[in-house]
Amino acid sequence: MNLVGIIEWAEGYNRRGLYSPIGVAFHWIMAAMMFFQIGHGWYLAWLPAGGDKYLGYQTHTQIGLTLMALGSLRFFWKSQIKGPETVEEDSFEGRASRLLQNWFYFSFFALPISGWVMWSTLPSDLPLLIAGIVPFPNLPFDQLSEALQLRLMRWAATAHLWIVWITTLAIPGHAGAAVLHYVIKKDRVLQSMLDINGPGMPGVLGSRTDKGSAA
Repeated sequence: MNLVGIIEWAEGYNRRGLYSPIGVAFHWIMAAMMFFQIGHGWYLAWLPAGGDKYLGYQTHTQIGLTLMALGSLRFFWKSQIKGPETVEEDSFEGRASRLLQNWFYFSFFALPISGWVMWSTLPSDLPLLIAGIVPFPNLPFDQLSEALQLRLMRWAATAHLWIVWITTLAIPGHAGAAVLHYVIKKDRVLQSMLDINGPGMPGVLGSRTDKGSAA
């Protein structure tokens, strides 16, 4: 199946008010990685200086870069197919949802980049690998003075910390809003991210009853 066929298949889900399995997979995999990164980052902050902490930062940076790569793929996917319209875009809920989504996309890139800057200021021969496979170079900060490298590390660390705090506060707001929609408004916002069985309406592309080639 080519990209056009995949998009048509995914749009069958959207027409039934559901996210496609691809969109659902992006959401939950990246959410799990983000939860891990936040917890792992706080753990590393309290870890005593030494080899374990150094290796921990290498792992943390590599997972962050993997998250950024997934964010790029997710952004491409989102540019090809819009999700289902679960709330009115001009409503307060719609604007708040769009604001949170934009912030999460920002954090998918800003956190790994700031972490990459911090790692590149450290004297290290340890390599960086995206998903443990694709080599990723350090920034050429070794050509800079130690004072400038220290300044860059402090700027990146401050930005990293602020973004982590805001993201940590945004996550329960995002999850709480979904639960609120399910419990109070009884709409399909939460269900659209949990139901991956697909649309069941005859004639809808991607449904279990659709016999088309794109299904």
